[in-house]
Amino acid sequence: MAFLTRRTFMGLMGVAALTPVLGGCSSEQPATAQEGNQSTDASANANGMRTVDTDKGQVEIPANPQTIVSDYYLGELLAVDVKPVIASPYALNNPFLAGMCDGIEELNTVSAETSLEMIAEKQPDLIITITEADYDKYSKIAPTVYIQDGKRSDEDLFRYIASLVNKEEAAEAYINEFNDKVAMVKDEMVSIVGDRTVSILEVWPQEIYTMGSRFARGGSILYDMWGLKAPEPIQSTMVDGDETYKVISVEALPDYAGDFILYGVLDGADSAYVDDSKLWQNLPAVKADRVLPYEQVAFMHRD
Repeated sequence: MAFLTRRTFMGLMGVAALTPVLGGCSSEQPATAQEGNQSTDASANANGMRTVDTDKGQVEIPANPQTIVSDYYLGELLAVDVKPVIASPYALNNPFLAGMCDGIEELNTVSAETSLEMIAEKQPDLIITITEADYDKYSKIAPTVYIQDGKRSDEDLFRYIASLVNKEEAAEAYINEFNDKVAMVKDEMVSIVGDRTVSILEVWPQEIYTMGSRFARGGSILYDMWGLKAPEPIQSTMVDGDETYKVISVEALPDYAGDFILYGVLDGADSAYVDDSKLWQNLPAVKADRVLPYEQVAFMHRD
């Protein structure tokens, strides 16, 4: 990999990585949310509960939740110094969160029944989920907030989750520091890429995913915050438009491959059908060594 492309990739990794700006994330016991300012869309009552607006309507949750389960949003909670007692195995395997997850149990995903039993044993007072299909089951265990994927911008999503655990000020401090890091390297990224295009391609078994700024994998940093451009089919639909991702064929690669390619492979997937194809090998970015590999599990979420 050429020197400049190494710097490009390391710059992206440095900004995209979750940096613990608040201390205490590696203590042995799961931390709890501390009482603080309540969200503006919530009202407290005398029973220590408050009503919040959610993507399933209004839900009554504890004013100061102590035992939290989340099947997806681990990074957002850790960033405001809150540890759930149970989290998704996919989130716990994220290398950017290494050393921050001691004491968090991995959600048993062998079956829906085992997952529910495990959650119930913890007696949570708040469940935060991305999985609409599990909402009714979770709601029978504890107050549950369902968050529809892709409905909010990354910052608004973070603010919303922080408001559920009374960490609005911590979230604003984190966002400000994060945005400063993005701005610090923007000029360098723009000077390296120039008017060339950047694309995100991810290989799954017999499927190639391409993404813009409305999904995960750092797209919002590349396109929205740094202002880099994608190939036209991505730019028009997944950056300027509302489409989140698209599954493409090997034959479509020339249309979706940018001058720089961020390239991920699903853990366990065989990418030979792409890597060994003449279409892939003849792409300008491949020939010029401007393919920047990323670890899929590290970029899977949008935190």
